[in-house]
Amino acid sequence: MRLVVIALACALVALGPAPSGPPYAAPDTLAHFRIEPGFRLELVAAEPDVQSPIAMDIDERGRWFVAEMPGYPLDTRPTGRIRLLEDTDGDGKPDRSRIFADNLVLPSGVMRWKRGVIVTSAPDVLYLEDTDGDGRADRREVLVTGFARTNPQHMVNTPEFGLDGWIYLAHEGPAEAVIYTDRFGDMGRPLTMPAFPDHAPVDEGRRSVRFNPDTGALEALGGRSQYGEAFDQWGRYFGSNNSNHIRMEMLAARYLQRNPDAPLSWGMADISDHGEAAKVFPITERPTFELLTEAGEFTSACSVTPYTGDVFGGEFLRSTFVAEPVHNLVHRDVIEADGGGFRARRGREGREFLASTDAWFRPVSFYVGPDGALYVIDYYRKRIEHPEWTATEFQKNPSEFSLGADRGRIYRIVPDGPAVPYAHVDLGDADNRTRVSALSRGTLWWRRTAERLLIERKAVDQNDALVALAKNGPPLGKLHALWTLNALGRLPDSLIVAALADAEPGLRENALQLAEPRLTAPELAAAVLARGDAETDPRARFQLMATLGSLPGARAAGVQTRLLFDHLDDLWTVRAALSAGSDRAPVYLDRALETSAAMAADSPSRRSFFHDLGVLVGARGQDQEISRAVGRASGWWGTALLDGIGLGLSERSSAALAGSGTALLALAQADDAALRKASLALLARRGLPGGAEADAALELAAHLAVDPSSDADRRADAIRLLAIDGAALRRAVLEQLVRPREPEAVQIAALNALESLRGDTVGRELLPSWPELTPGARSALVDLFLADPARQRLLVDAMRRGTVQPWALNFGQKRDLLMNDDPGIRRDARALLEESPAARGELANRYAAAVEGGGDPVRGQQIFARVCAACHHLGGGTDADVGPDLATVRHRPPIALLVDILSPSQSIAQGYETYLVERTDGRTEAGTLASQSATTITLRQAAKTIPIQRRDIRRLTVVPQSMMPANLDTAITPEQMADLLAYVTHK
Repeated sequence: MRLVVIALACALVALGPAPSGPPYAAPDTLAHFRIEPGFRLELVAAEPDVQSPIAMDIDERGRWFVAEMPGYPLDTRPTGRIRLLEDTDGDGKPDRSRIFADNLVLPSGVMRWKRGVIVTSAPDVLYLEDTDGDGRADRREVLVTGFARTNPQHMVNTPEFGLDGWIYLAHEGPAEAVIYTDRFGDMGRPLTMPAFPDHAPVDEGRRSVRFNPDTGALEALGGRSQYGEAFDQWGRYFGSNNSNHIRMEMLAARYLQRNPDAPLSWGMADISDHGEAAKVFPITERPTFELLTEAGEFTSACSVTPYTGDVFGGEFLRSTFVAEPVHNLVHRDVIEADGGGFRARRGREGREFLASTDAWFRPVSFYVGPDGALYVIDYYRKRIEHPEWTATEFQKNPSEFSLGADRGRIYRIVPDGPAVPYAHVDLGDADNRTRVSALSRGTLWWRRTAERLLIERKAVDQNDALVALAKNGPPLGKLHALWTLNALGRLPDSLIVAALADAEPGLRENALQLAEPRLTAPELAAAVLARGDAETDPRARFQLMATLGSLPGARAAGVQTRLLFDHLDDLWTVRAALSAGSDRAPVYLDRALETSAAMAADSPSRRSFFHDLGVLVGARGQDQEISRAVGRASGWWGTALLDGIGLGLSERSSAALAGSGTALLALAQADDAALRKASLALLARRGLPGGAEADAALELAAHLAVDPSSDADRRADAIRLLAIDGAALRRAVLEQLVRPREPEAVQIAALNALESLRGDTVGRELLPSWPELTPGARSALVDLFLADPARQRLLVDAMRRGTVQPWALNFGQKRDLLMNDDPGIRRDARALLEESPAARGELANRYAAAVEGGGDPVRGQQIFARVCAACHHLGGGTDADVGPDLATVRHRPPIALLVDILSPSQSIAQGYETYLVERTDGRTEAGTLASQSATTITLRQAAKTIPIQRRDIRRLTVVPQSMMPANLDTAITPEQMADLLAYVTHK
């Protein structure tokens, strides 16, 4: 009934008078907003004074520098500008507009610095300066270069001045272009600073970046942000991506790098308590093609911004704001403590902080000004999505995407009540003493701007004033005084010692960071160690744990160990401890094995602790340590520990498992299924121990393997144990287990065991069973064929005859054929696996007819579980997923999704590109990139992850194919596809 009402409403709109907008004239658009009670929205600037605004910064003279990007999404000519807005009548509000700089390609951020501005314009970060005072930049210098120029939504952006005096750049890495490769195909290169040619290039690893233009220092952060980044009052870094609207950096890069053995390649925490692709509440009227007519999910989240002013009150002082331009709204969260980290809860349930009925309202960034107001930058466009990911009709004629390029607005949000005046900014002509005083102002803009000016002007004449402020000022004044002194090279250890004992937890947190490079000083080291007994604030304690990892010595290790085991349920405190050097792993292991309380209760944090501890123990490769761990392993924690040991061992010799054979053999026969599998994986690497115990275990396994009354999983594990002893010895028995009367788990285990045999005989004997096998067993049989060159020809010939259907092969299996070392195999496989565009178009038309008729979401849920769930979630996705969370595409019409499903390589989501690794020993692996560290990359496949040491990589490349099979039409009928899409798009 609801759909009928919506359809009728749409019909009435279509038949009624043509609407007067959008677009609306700037003054008229205010009537279309709904804002949270207690606030009002004011129009500050609009076209023609600003056009296509994307970001802004206000300088120490009250001048507004606005980055304009009229070329988005496809115009790569130098049409971008930096516009200068100035106040000429003294009321603080800009009333004059002129161009400060032009001839920029897709500028994505601007920051005031020294006598000019820093602008991000991939592949470069530029410095632009007006040297002759005419209001136009006449100096242009490249500060950093090498960033990718791909889809503008994924290019470097948003330069921000950090509390530490460095300049931060939001960056997520390139998005692989499929359609617009000529314009956006530059995948970047290691970053360099032209002014420092002797400095080594930096591989940013798809992470955000910080740099110091004066010293040439350049490094990656511990995480990334797609568009926009920001700091809170205490210097904590926030970022986001299009579907995950708020993240926070917990572990800085220096902690990730100091222990290359630790499985910590990612320092960002997802802190929303309402999840990824969270529900949003738009009120848009007549939304354009990509939008929802009712509540949707985050699909374009950007520019997360903590409120750092002093005119909002209450919980708004702890609020963050996120732009969601696709749905024409601004979302608000409230930040609350959660152990050593934070959680973000909704500001209000069922309603956004700011939303508009105007479908052209496109908030893209924010700015907390010197007046404490929140400024909203409105790109004001008909369409905001990039044509790379839209319907074919718009790719053929993308002109609609530039509608609104000559428009743009900047709004100001202030509390209801008396007028909030614009700030009269005077720091440009002020003396340094006045700037020191500004370090205590209530709004961050004043403190940050004053700190920047004092650092730029090398204000060592204010040393005494800064020291006095650091001693006796308000907490935030102390904070900026400490960091300013640090940047000027004038910070005495005594001030850090005093700050470590300050009553304000945020100041103690920062004092610990300032202490880290100075821990060779005895007084400072002692003060840090003393916090182990004194610190009560969870966030400061987390930072203490991270800092202690940089302090050598038994005492530091002891304090860190005690804090760790007192707080095992605080995930990030655990990770901070494990980021310390691997030499602390034996200490943690002994304490864990001796402390029953550590194993008493299963929790995500404790399971993570035992797993990651196992990784460190495995990476160390010490036989005695591993033997001790294996000998005590039991239950959930033992499984996590053994899994971690296997991951840590990676490509290492099995000699490190020499003393663990008997214990692993016993665990391989345990009642706990997860513990059995973990021990079998290690036993397969080590080999069976000799002696009577092994003979007895093999005899029992041989009986279990063929006993139909036994549990299928136990039988499968028995087969795995027999395979370790040698499949050739039991070939006939194993082949008899590949029969339809046997459970799938038993068949797969038998096929995996037979895979180790050489020659084509086993393949010829098993091929007749193909029609009787379940999908899982078929996939295992294909793996058996591919494992030996002699059997690969059998597989291709069987496909040619129609005995084996090409659609039964997964992506990796097809890739092994299409990129085979044998040119004959490659040629024949391509003839069988490649499909013409014309045939694919006919197929799409056939499926479209069924999809347009609608489907049943209940039946669709069953199809999703059968076909899609191995790689995708529909809401609640995790970093372990091979494919993106499909909740982010629920708003798209089923027909548009149909094209993506039938031709998946035409719509690869950023972050889910397929990587091909060629190892030094000639083997190849393919998968999405799960994580990477200084020493290891990890590929993700549907049922597993594959860690690969960088030293074992000969070549790493991105391939323009999706991991998703391109022949789902062979597994899903048109009617089933309609049901599946009805489920995926069901609200």
